[in-house]
Amino acid sequence: MVRKHTRRHGAVAVLVAISLTALIAILALVVDGGMMFTERRHAQATADAAAMAAATVLYTHYPRDRGADPNNEARTAALAYAASNGYTNDGTHSTVEVYIPPATGPYAGKLGYSEVVVTYKQPRSFSTIFGSSAALAIRARAVSRGAWVVPNAGVIVLAYSGKGTLSAQGNGAFTEVGAPVIVNSSDETAAIDTGNGIMRAPEFDITGGYAITGNGQMVGTIVTGVHPTPDPLAYLPVPTPPVDAGQMDRTSLGNGNFRYDLYPGLFSNLPNFNTGDQVVFHQASSNGNDGVFYLTAGGLSSQGATLTMASGETGGIMLYNAGTGTNDKIKITGNPDGTVNLVPRTDGTYQGMTIFQARNASQAIEVAGNGSFTIKGTLYGAAALLSVTGNGTLSNIGSQYVSKDLALAGNGNVGISFDPQNVAPTRIITLVE
Repeated sequence: MVRKHTRRHGAVAVLVAISLTALIAILALVVDGGMMFTERRHAQATADAAAMAAATVLYTHYPRDRGADPNNEARTAALAYAASNGYTNDGTHSTVEVYIPPATGPYAGKLGYSEVVVTYKQPRSFSTIFGSSAALAIRARAVSRGAWVVPNAGVIVLAYSGKGTLSAQGNGAFTEVGAPVIVNSSDETAAIDTGNGIMRAPEFDITGGYAITGNGQMVGTIVTGVHPTPDPLAYLPVPTPPVDAGQMDRTSLGNGNFRYDLYPGLFSNLPNFNTGDQVVFHQASSNGNDGVFYLTAGGLSSQGATLTMASGETGGIMLYNAGTGTNDKIKITGNPDGTVNLVPRTDGTYQGMTIFQARNASQAIEVAGNGSFTIKGTLYGAAALLSVTGNGTLSNIGSQYVSKDLALAGNGNVGISFDPQNVAPTRIITLVE
């Protein structure tokens, strides 16, 4: 039996048309979706970079504006960066919104943060077959932070290894008020108390362990096994050496003693200051050297001299020890009848910093209190041992210590009072969202 095939006129054409429509729809999704994905990445990269541009301005002007943007400098920087990457904020093809402080999210209303939202209207390509020619909105958002903040630490011993990187001996008491003591060494005896004295702090955060011998005590919450804390001042810029030599005026006091008036500037091989001498440090307002005493060689040695700040002036001082030789050290020793009273920079780049030693300088910074003895501010030696000795009733030595190692000694008492107004802030420029 022979079957006759029935002709199906146009059936193939219909199948082809349906298939082509499906193929074009898939092509539309692929092409427009790919273009959207590419543009989304570009928009996000631009939002991130624009937010960082704003953060850099907030960071730069933080001492002046405290994280606000009263002159719209940070906003202008963000908009300029976005425009240079094709988002001109014309309202037709793109919009760029900058909020300082942020308007949404967990950082809304917080000073020191900036929010950037980039919206781009992506023209449709093949997807117009779906019946719409409206542009596709692509949105990217970023939040950044640019600020100077005070790290919550009264003492940071930076060395990542070694026995006794924090060591205490003698019969006196060391008291840190207001912030934790942090010891980064992973050694099982990273902190050691071998004397009869007491170390007091709200908290001791130790990466490794600790040991106590004799009658010594560590009073406060002790936490071991914590992650080490990186140097919070690692990004603090090194001061530029002053062009001119610092001024030193010397006046005889009789009996071989002198009054020395020192003005901020560049110093090399200062005389040794001894008991009976009077050393007056003139402050930042006295000249244009930002209150920095830049020590190139010989350091600063005071064995019992009276060290005070010039009255009638403002701004405080900072001792920067640039020397790296054996004799290029800072050594300050008080005496029962003398006075030491030093105050850090009160504003500007080196706000809160009293002693800043070159980061490649390993010679010890030595401070021994006695008599009327007060030093405020941060004592910083990233590669150095900070040696602090207490004699007499109570010596107030520093508001914060940041050093490679720390040795505490003496029979007197040492007090360090953490004060956010008198410590060096760390710098932060980062994306947070």
